[in-house]
Amino acid sequence: MSNMSSRHDVSWLTPSADSAGSMPLGNGDIALNAWIEPSGDLLFYVAKTDAWGEFGQLYKVGRVRISLSAGDVRLFPGADFRWTLRLEQGAIVVQSDRGEARLWVDANHPAIHLSAQGPAGLTGRVKVEIWRTVRRDLPEKERHALHGGSPYPVYHDADHLLDAGGDALAWCHHNLTSSWPKNLAMQGLDTLIRDEGDPLIHRTFGGVIRGRNLVKTAADTLASAHPDPVFSCSVSLLTERSETPGDWLAAASRLARGTPAAGDESAWNAHVGWWRGFWDRSRIEVDGSEAARKVSSGYALQRFINACAGRGEFPIKFNGSLFTADWHAPDEDYNADYRRWGPGYWHQNTRLPYWSMLHAGDFEMMRPYFEMYRKGLPLARERCRKFCGHDGAFFLETMYFWGAYLEENYGWSGQRDGLPGHLSQNHYIRYHNSSGLEVVHHALTYYRFTGDEGFLRQTALPLAEAVLDYYDLHYKRSGGLLHIAPAQCIEQWWDVENPLPEIAGITACLNGLLALPDTILPAARLQQWRRLRSEILPLPSRTLEDQPLFAAADIIRGGPCNCENPELYAVFPYHLCGVLPGDADRGIRTFQRRTYTHDDGWAQDGIQAALLGLTEDARKSVVRRFSTPSPHARFPAFWGPNADWVPDQDHGSTAMHALQMMVLQTSGGALRTLPAWPRDWDVDFKLHAPGNSVVEGKFSERKGPQG
Repeated sequence: MSNMSSRHDVSWLTPSADSAGSMPLGNGDIALNAWIEPSGDLLFYVAKTDAWGEFGQLYKVGRVRISLSAGDVRLFPGADFRWTLRLEQGAIVVQSDRGEARLWVDANHPAIHLSAQGPAGLTGRVKVEIWRTVRRDLPEKERHALHGGSPYPVYHDADHLLDAGGDALAWCHHNLTSSWPKNLAMQGLDTLIRDEGDPLIHRTFGGVIRGRNLVKTAADTLASAHPDPVFSCSVSLLTERSETPGDWLAAASRLARGTPAAGDESAWNAHVGWWRGFWDRSRIEVDGSEAARKVSSGYALQRFINACAGRGEFPIKFNGSLFTADWHAPDEDYNADYRRWGPGYWHQNTRLPYWSMLHAGDFEMMRPYFEMYRKGLPLARERCRKFCGHDGAFFLETMYFWGAYLEENYGWSGQRDGLPGHLSQNHYIRYHNSSGLEVVHHALTYYRFTGDEGFLRQTALPLAEAVLDYYDLHYKRSGGLLHIAPAQCIEQWWDVENPLPEIAGITACLNGLLALPDTILPAARLQQWRRLRSEILPLPSRTLEDQPLFAAADIIRGGPCNCENPELYAVFPYHLCGVLPGDADRGIRTFQRRTYTHDDGWAQDGIQAALLGLTEDARKSVVRRFSTPSPHARFPAFWGPNADWVPDQDHGSTAMHALQMMVLQTSGGALRTLPAWPRDWDVDFKLHAPGNSVVEGKFSERKGPQG
């Protein structure tokens, strides 16, 4: 059983004005922003990990409003009003002197449930609120990183209210058009249009609402047929490729009829069982000061948010996950479909929630991340074959889920100035191809933790072979050593030779591969990778005050273009320097002299400090991050916007991983507990380690280590 009880639950005693005051719920694929308005209505935005629109935007599925009354009196807010996110149950409970309601997204079925109890005269009304009622052409400011400067209209098309009979509501969004063929054609990947299926055309997503004692009173509304002290309704969600909305409705109606109802106690018990099992997998409970308790709550809440969106078909979106809300600010007025940086996956941002999942033991939530890259291999190989003239594959720093550039980044005709077809017009990512190395390193680390040999053979090794083939074949040798140029150093330096992230990434990948049993790897691959390892340069370095430091690259031309510290990639993500691998002194000197110390959003200062054993720097980072909720949101773990959007998934997930590294570090066969732990903080932890092992322990300054 979980040890968390209710200490990290979030309770509010007043309603919220709008969706900025919402709480998160989810089952990993379906998620809600739920809030109670001053009127007493319960509203929630519905999101789903696979609700991709015509131009590859991740839409909200819809919005639902539920009104509960006894005669002329609303059930909420009333006296003794309270609404609480109960983490251990994965539910929101609303209470007043007039009754109680429970909202939850079924952990085991694609459904949202609401059940309420009140006076004998209780009645309810459920309404679907559709805001995409007509096609809306997007203004230029909403196309950023999507189709900015597009020569053709970019739009959000309308949703459909459907006739599901007298006791049900149904609505859907049906993609009649798709930007996918144009996207591939403009990038010279026409052959894939014939060979690959369009992932957007006829994609249809929506919901069916049914409930106890409910009848249709309008095309978008169900209401109680008669008063009843018990009210319940369920929203079943479906995404599939359907030729027509009618075809989708038939499938969605079957799904709804086969889904347990809101009042099904066995379904509720199984749902609670899933969440209790989730919380029992791992924990980090911190005490000893108010700051420590904020860190403890922030860790639990961010892990909950990751779980709410981490079990769908696609990875978590760094810029809002499934919890984007309406945004009202001076000169900015966006609905919940909008997110800064658009629909793409920025690898440097996408990866960060997934590093925190290893030690938490949330392995099933990592699979969508790896699957996106595995499924993108054919496109990545074709791009390399056609434009580079050799085998292998490289992955883009910013891409659609199918692996192609976003149009604005690639550049429209007339913007590209004769660039080869594999390079982007956007300088920030033109030679930024190192993401594949980190995906491979990450996948090999996942294998070390889980021992999943099927994953190793079907995902990790095919990715490793393709990515390392690219580096082996694409770059020339100088003095017998691989010379990586032309190149850039992540987004920070645009013209470099032998960037550290690439050298560290190749080194870490080869170390992981060559540590596998010889029986797993073909002899030809073993020979190739041993040779390649002998051709890799040492990590770039520089000298300051007669002391060696890591350098971002061997040669750097021009000035910085962002605010990153790529020289510290030797520490994280590649773990070639730190408390356990050794050479911590050089890493410490590099960290202490780093140029950028902003430590918001995607910055990794806290993780790197912990790996270097810099306890106070690590503590400062996690306290700051977990103590800075967004000024634009009421929920305490909706961070941002920082450089991204609200809620910023990098901000909290980076702090999670930093806290984990303060508690437990592993390298090779070594394991060390509390390598960067403040002695005036108490901790009770349970974390996962390589070899399917679990490490539990407690520490108190008064009692010393226990466990």
